[in-house]
Amino acid sequence: MNKVFSFFSGDSDETDDRKILLKQVLKELGQNKYAKFFRAKTDEADPMLAVFFYKVFRIIFAFRTFSRDGEKMAQLRQMILTAAMDKSILDTAERLSPAAIDERSGTTAPAELTAQIEADIARLKAAFDGNRISAANHYYNLAMALSQLSNFDFPGFLKKFDPNFTGGNFATSPKFAPISADIIVKDLGEFLAVSKAMTHEGDWKILLDLLKLCAGEELLKPDHFADVLVSLRDLHQSKILELIACYASKNPVWQWKPKIPNEHIGEDWLKVREEEARENIEKINFTEKHNRIDSLTKRIFEGAGLVRLENYNVAKGEVLRKRDLEDFVYAEGLNYLRAFLEDYLEKEIRELCDILLIRGQWINNAMSREMSEALHQLLEASAPIMGLDERLSEDGGDGSRLKAAIMRVDRDRTQARYINSIVGNNNEQALEMISAAAQNFIVIGKHLKVLIEDGQKKRPELLVNWRGLNSVSKLPLIQRLSDDYRKINYFIQLMQLCTR
Repeated sequence: MNKVFSFFSGDSDETDDRKILLKQVLKELGQNKYAKFFRAKTDEADPMLAVFFYKVFRIIFAFRTFSRDGEKMAQLRQMILTAAMDKSILDTAERLSPAAIDERSGTTAPAELTAQIEADIARLKAAFDGNRISAANHYYNLAMALSQLSNFDFPGFLKKFDPNFTGGNFATSPKFAPISADIIVKDLGEFLAVSKAMTHEGDWKILLDLLKLCAGEELLKPDHFADVLVSLRDLHQSKILELIACYASKNPVWQWKPKIPNEHIGEDWLKVREEEARENIEKINFTEKHNRIDSLTKRIFEGAGLVRLENYNVAKGEVLRKRDLEDFVYAEGLNYLRAFLEDYLEKEIRELCDILLIRGQWINNAMSREMSEALHQLLEASAPIMGLDERLSEDGGDGSRLKAAIMRVDRDRTQARYINSIVGNNNEQALEMISAAAQNFIVIGKHLKVLIEDGQKKRPELLVNWRGLNSVSKLPLIQRLSDDYRKINYFIQLMQLCTR
């Protein structure tokens, strides 16, 4: 050990240390149970080493061919997963499949369906627990260990011992000859790396049964394969390949790094199932949300022509979204707000409020002032909305900057943060406008509801001149109050949907 430390630290003559360590390696080679693999006098790898590799290659060759078929390996992967499950897990997974959810959506209300999906997700995660996940991972990693061993370049390695060797042709016995050991040092390191995971402790029987079922034939004979496992374990314990590599490379501290498969197919499968299910929940919620939005807009607005914003709108937001940029999140809501202010507030609702606030004789003036203040703020709400929209035009401050940045973003992704900052700031302002307007409409709606109740009393308590107000209204006042209250209520629901 002192010599090894000296070799690394440089405290003594490096050449002398190397010679001493290599002499020790040579001594260990001579005492090794596999000493026949190396000819010390000539620094050659013996044909017996090639015979060992040849026997391993011949036994696992059928799996080598199988493992190079991506479709078959995918089938084996699925069979390993299925073997770790019971019927209840498989049934729950089937219920969560997109096709099954789509079929159920035709007969189940959206809210109930999403609740069922959430329950199925919880049931699946509870049933496909840590033990089952570990089992799936274990057998798949055994398959991956066998795959990486079988795909070691056996033909290339053996061809160095017999130039006429043809990989996969086992009809005739190869004629191996001794070769200089230094030309296979790299091969020995790669073989050690990929064979380390082939432990005899793994439960290979189950994997071989699944492999036979998947391939439709016996690719690996259990007794022959067991011999391979024992031989590989014995080879690693002997350290013969490390000793040959050390001496042949004249590097007494030569090392290799094991490749141990560590796949997590159990967790991955469960994650994919949950993500698919939650995507379906989002799809259901999205569809339900927009069905409700369509229903509300039909109840609130008359006719077509609802697009009122030229720049902060859904279409231009989609251009941003397709580039994985932040889009105009509240474009739909702000557009409907602008339409409602223009079509109803500034006409019907303003006219009704003028009758109530100017001609009405209120017993409680505080209520009329609150309603008046809400109306006043709503009448001023259109200007900021149009200002935001104009600012995003090609000639506007934000619009011109966005246009220039979008033209560069495909080749310079640093522009994405700049674009997202501009869009995000406009989204915040849009949300503030919608929220403020919604609160003011809630105030007006609340007072309209109170007035409806008051007007239906024999002795009104809020307005003392109901009869006079009816005479200046184009329709019975209670009817107008009810119609406008209903429309405002629908509009508030619409704003809530557009901002969540």
